[in-house]
Amino acid sequence: MKAQPGLRPPGPPRLPLLGQSLAFARDPIAFLAGVARKYGDIAYFRLGSVDVYFVSHPDLVREVLLTQRASFTISPLRERLCPVVGRGLFTSHGALHAQQRRLMQPVFRKSRIESYAGQMAALAQRTRDRWADGGEIDAAEEMMQLTMFVAAEALFGHDIGRDSDAVSRNVTHLLEYFTRLVSPFFSLLLRLPLPSTLRFRRAVRDLDAVIYRMIEQRRASGASGDDLLARLMRAKDDETQAQMTETQLRDELLTLLIAGHETTANLLAWTLFLLGQDPEADARMHDEVRHVLAGRSGFAAADTERMPYTRKVILEGLRLYPSGWFIGRSALADVSLGGYTVPRGAVVMLSQYIMQRDARFYDAPERFLPERWTEQFERELPRGAFFPFSAGDRHCIGEGFAWQEAILILATLLERWKFELIPGQNIRPRPSVTLRPDRRIRMHVRRRG
Repeated sequence: MKAQPGLRPPGPPRLPLLGQSLAFARDPIAFLAGVARKYGDIAYFRLGSVDVYFVSHPDLVREVLLTQRASFTISPLRERLCPVVGRGLFTSHGALHAQQRRLMQPVFRKSRIESYAGQMAALAQRTRDRWADGGEIDAAEEMMQLTMFVAAEALFGHDIGRDSDAVSRNVTHLLEYFTRLVSPFFSLLLRLPLPSTLRFRRAVRDLDAVIYRMIEQRRASGASGDDLLARLMRAKDDETQAQMTETQLRDELLTLLIAGHETTANLLAWTLFLLGQDPEADARMHDEVRHVLAGRSGFAAADTERMPYTRKVILEGLRLYPSGWFIGRSALADVSLGGYTVPRGAVVMLSQYIMQRDARFYDAPERFLPERWTEQFERELPRGAFFPFSAGDRHCIGEGFAWQEAILILATLLERWKFELIPGQNIRPRPSVTLRPDRRIRMHVRRRG
């Protein structure tokens, strides 16, 4: 379709100066769902002074993330994360981003990921051994703690131990603050001595202390080993032979510590939430898990290929509650998209949450149906209708790590425990940088027979 310069897609009416910032900030998922439903596959609105083109069709998703990816860079919203994560892999772009990916890629090769399987399974066993039959747990908090230990030990060779509670609490403070990310006054809020801003600054300082202590301990031991931390400390620039500064190391470690546990923890918590309401899916997965384990004491890397139903359960959890729930890209030049011209500097927004619940591509899209993920369904699903790990040059570098971790942890926990959601809870997603539940996920754990 030929683009029409100067013509904008349809969209909701906007307020002067603020545009749709207030409606978006109040409930971004409901806002985007309403925009897609009313205005179609490409729509226009403003967030403050930023022009936003919201696309909700697989063909347009592919255009942005793959076909025309060279025409886009990260959005201004992601730039606002720099006060926390600096110029780590999540916020860098261009040549720096490409160099960082090349440096980290060896740590995320299949053979290297498989070497972490024993740690993942052992840490999951340690978690499940703490629970008592009939006891109550907060599934979200338990998964945050568990995946933090996995990220710290597997990626950084560090026992986060006594720092785990503080790290978890401070990451929560950061994400709560970033619910204001789309506010046109965000930069001003960062400078005002408000209680929330002071908590935010204190959380950044406390996380920095943990990261710099991790670096100092490893440097004192000689930076040996083949984990990500050791590799980053030994890395040298191809041209200058300069090594990473302390600040660069800090940015990368903090980015990966947050991303490496936050996203998988959310996936596991939401999946337990879904299984806790579906006894049939729970029983089917448990039968598969017990059959694969076959009397052994723990799971191994090879077992992940032998649990196809467990994979379907996780796929459905990723579909319904993708931790990365939206993506923004800023146009580097005028770009033709969906019959319109996206001007240089405008933002194109995509939402995994909206796209992956589209009834055009998913029957009964609001239902938890792991069995939908047949080979035929996956083969026929349009590319761009399911992208929980993004795509293209910013495809999640840790996808393989996350898949192995999620399968091994979920299988280890369900082999012993049945998770029952305590009635009367109204748990909804709380969209910020990630898609956390808006409150505790209270569950009873029952020992299997």
